[in-house]
Amino acid sequence: MKKFQELRKKSNTFIYKSYEIIDNEEKVILKFHYQLDEEGEITDFFHQLSLDKNEKISTDFAMENIVFHIGMAEAISYYKIAVPKEFVIECGTLNEAQKLWFAKLYFNGLGEFIYLNSIDVKQDELVHFTSTCNDKTFDKISLKTQENIIIPIGGGKDSLVSYELLKDEFPDAFMFSMNPIVASEDILKKHPEHAIELKRELDLKKILDFNERGYLNGHIPFSSIVGFISIWLGLLYKTKYIVLSNESSANEENIIYNGQRINHQYSKSIEFENDFREYISSFITDDVEYFSFLRPLDEIHIAQLFATFAKEYFFTFRSCNVGSKRNEWCGKCPKCLFTYIMLCNYIDDAILQKIFGKDILDDAQLQELFDGLSQSDALKPFECVGTYDEVNYALSKKYHSYSQRELPYLLKNYKPKDTPYDLHVNYNGQNNLPKKFKKILKSNVEKLNF
Repeated sequence: MKKFQELRKKSNTFIYKSYEIIDNEEKVILKFHYQLDEEGEITDFFHQLSLDKNEKISTDFAMENIVFHIGMAEAISYYKIAVPKEFVIECGTLNEAQKLWFAKLYFNGLGEFIYLNSIDVKQDELVHFTSTCNDKTFDKISLKTQENIIIPIGGGKDSLVSYELLKDEFPDAFMFSMNPIVASEDILKKHPEHAIELKRELDLKKILDFNERGYLNGHIPFSSIVGFISIWLGLLYKTKYIVLSNESSANEENIIYNGQRINHQYSKSIEFENDFREYISSFITDDVEYFSFLRPLDEIHIAQLFATFAKEYFFTFRSCNVGSKRNEWCGKCPKCLFTYIMLCNYIDDAILQKIFGKDILDDAQLQELFDGLSQSDALKPFECVGTYDEVNYALSKKYHSYSQRELPYLLKNYKPKDTPYDLHVNYNGQNNLPKKFKKILKSNVEKLNF
């Protein structure tokens, strides 16, 4: 708590100074200017997004509203450095409901950050938003959008499942990636007519300088940033549906800390999705709709769908954050181990070991991570991984496929769970799928034996 308390004692203020839209023949560029005021000592931060223009993009609408909101979402990367209570907005206005909405996003989206930095703070204490230009209000954006989809992809299996299941119904579907890793770039190259590639430039040198000087650092709700940017892209491309690939497992917290459910995947959860949809329709536009296509499914379902319908991506996809820049699976992180466990019952062992470079279940050095994924009394890794129940379902199923002599290291001391795991898909549960999407998902899931 020392760093946080010391920083809060100072009269620190975070300022959202301005946003700028540059629209020329070649590009659409968004520039954002933030400041951290530490008792009169000012640090400026400059942030930029850029998108190459093409014939499918139309900028014939007033985009200030959505661009301002992208700036509010992006600000969290700089705000977290000193987490000042005062957040001053000089380029727009939020009403009281909007302030409460962003206060919830910042509090829950920074939940992992709060936990790992041992911060003791309540939601209504973390950040206080004020505006200095109350005359700067925004009208909702109204335009005609087409029955098409934009799928954000990050190189992992889930978004590829969404694309493969939806491509026949939406042959003009767009695939969107921001600062794509090699895996995402390879996927976009396979579909050049449908690719949207956005360049995002953080003021990284200044952020790293603060980190070196002992200021705060940690996880941010990145999917909320992707959400606001996706709405902007939907407006630019006149596309009605933003199709996420977040599953039901994203709703489970990692740990409860000071009464707060700390969820690494908060901005992928159904709670955030519901809040975001309501915010967009209330304050930005009714013409672009945001939802997760895979929300009714568990990771188990998605793994089998991937193994069945996306075989061409077996050696292309990457879910490992550690090895993503080198386009490899590091074989040592929670994401590698979890992905291997999810796929181990649906992809042949020899192929799976070739994909990952080894039998990950036979790596003794992963015992602690293995326990974190499979034991509910252990700390669930702060990664985009699934629930304890589905991990144990997959492990128990794999365990019984071996003889005792053949068991890989991590399964030798593992006790299979006899508790039945319900693989039934509740299409009427918590999800926001429009009817046509629910029908497509159901028809594909029913082709498999769950």
